[in-house]
Amino acid sequence: MSAYKIIKSASLAELKENIEVNLSLYSSDKNKEIIDLLNTDEAEPDNTLIVTDLNQKSKDDLPNAIRLYEKFSNLPLSLASDEKFWAFLTHTSFWGYMRQRWPIEEAEGNSIEFIKTRYFFNTKNKTFYRNGLSRLWWYAYLTYDSTKEDPYYYTRLMLSNQEIANLLIETTNLARNQVALKAILEIIIKIDELEQNSNINRIKNKREFIRGLIKYVNLIGGVTVWDILSESEAYEKAWKYVEKHTKLVFPAPI
Repeated sequence: MSAYKIIKSASLAELKENIEVNLSLYSSDKNKEIIDLLNTDEAEPDNTLIVTDLNQKSKDDLPNAIRLYEKFSNLPLSLASDEKFWAFLTHTSFWGYMRQRWPIEEAEGNSIEFIKTRYFFNTKNKTFYRNGLSRLWWYAYLTYDSTKEDPYYYTRLMLSNQEIANLLIETTNLARNQVALKAILEIIIKIDELEQNSNINRIKNKREFIRGLIKYVNLIGGVTVWDILSESEAYEKAWKYVEKHTKLVFPAPI
C-alpha cells in the first residue's frame, strides 16, 4: 500500500474523550455512526483477519499477525507506532474483526479503559503493544527473520504461548532489541525440549523464570551491545542464567 489513512488529530481526541458518551456504538456490529463521527469516507471492510473460534479467540493470532504484517510490510515505523493510523483501522476497515476478537461485552474490568487500550493507545497499558491490531503487526515485525527458511520461525515461537508473548513484547527494552529477543525465544524452546526429555528439572513457575531471564538479559544489556553479537553469542550469554537457576544434566548449546 502506498497511501495510508489516519484519523485527524482533532477527530481522534474528540472520539477518545467521548468514549463514555458513545459507549453503545462499540457494541454494534455496524460502525457507520463512528465513521460519521470521524468525518471520513467510509472504508471498505477488510477481511484479511479472521476469528475462527469465538471460544478461543487467540487461536488465530499467529496467522493473523503474519497476514497483517504482509499486508503492511512496507509500513514506516513512524506510522507503526502512531495511534492515528491504528485507531483509524480499528474503527473502520477492521471493525468486523475487532468486534469478534475484542468485543466490549467480554471486557474484563472497566469498559472505557478496555476500549482505550484495544481500539486506541492507552498510555497506561504499554501503548501500541496492546492495541487490537498494532500488537499483531509488532509481533511479526519484531520476530521476522529473512535469513531463516521460515522467516516467521521466531513469530511462531513467540505466539506459541500467548502469556509469554505478552510478557516479552511488553518489556520495552527487550522488544526493541531483536537479537536479545530471539535469544530468549530460542532458550524458551530449548527449555521445553529439555523438560520433555527429562534433561532438566521441570520449572514450576515458567512465567517467573522467564521474568528473571528477561531481567538478566536487560542487565547484560548495560554492558553488552546485543546488536553486535551473533545469534550463538547472544544465546550463550543468555543461557548462563539457565545454568545458574536450573539443574541441568548437560549444557545445551544452540
